[in-house]
Amino acid sequence: PPSTRCSLHDCALLRRRPLRPLMKFGRVLQLRAIPEWRESYIGYKRFKRLLKRLPTAQSSGSFSPTASLSLREPSELEAPLLSGPYAEVEALFFAALDDDLRRVNEVSVAETESIETSVTLATGGEALLSQEEVAALYCRLAKLRSFMSLNATAVKKILKKFDKNMAGTGREPQLPSVMKRLEAEPFSVCRRRADGMAVELERAMPPDKVPRLRQLAQDALKRAGGGRESRPNALPLALSLAAGLIVALAPLEAFEQADRPEAQRCLGVLVATVGLWLSEAVPFFATALLVPVLAVASGAVPPKLVHKTG
Repeated sequence: PPSTRCSLHDCALLRRRPLRPLMKFGRVLQLRAIPEWRESYIGYKRFKRLLKRLPTAQSSGSFSPTASLSLREPSELEAPLLSGPYAEVEALFFAALDDDLRRVNEVSVAETESIETSVTLATGGEALLSQEEVAALYCRLAKLRSFMSLNATAVKKILKKFDKNMAGTGREPQLPSVMKRLEAEPFSVCRRRADGMAVELERAMPPDKVPRLRQLAQDALKRAGGGRESRPNALPLALSLAAGLIVALAPLEAFEQADRPEAQRCLGVLVATVGLWLSEAVPFFATALLVPVLAVASGAVPPKLVHKTG
């Protein structure tokens, strides 16, 4: 039977290898969220926006956005921020974190108990589930493990940002104590139980079926996220390139008087590159590789220089 080590390393249920390197975690969370549990994820972007205001609160001694703490709004980026003095904001931050963890725990416990009952039927002395049913159960377990893993990562990352914003204020870092507490949270216990159930299900299958089982789990996770991770964002990509093209070809008087079309085209390449970088329409490494291509294709590089370097 497959070993525990191989199961946790190869089946990509604890973590899925990123298809788009260097993508911001907020974007990863958005793409990988399981639709039926989307409202139960940690409100990562909402916390991040709050933390961006902490330096202002420290310097002014006050914090004066509007008083709303809804992390479950459909559009987190437009949600109003908190009000009150800095100490109150800090307290509300951790109160909100507790509320989000409660939601994560509720989903994790309910789903783990439900899946555990089915795993018992699949791995008991008399296997009562067919191989197809075991595969479906394994895929369901993959989604649950992804849910718990992403939320654990979100908590860790947002606490790192909190401690970074608090640097120099004399406060003790919160990450070690909260992560220690996190290990005792119900969803962390469920993660360990889910790891064991994944191994049990693999052992219930013929060894030659295990690679296929893992592939099915990966495919299920991709479908749950709409398969969007591997596709460029068409609209931001088109808008970025269009903005660069407009800047490069528009009749700008300053460049026309100087008779320097290459400089204007170079500005167009810069605009397109910045747009691609900010929108994350394509991976960062792809944006970097596009720069010389766009420079040559747009004529930003003088023909004589292209000939010499060629």
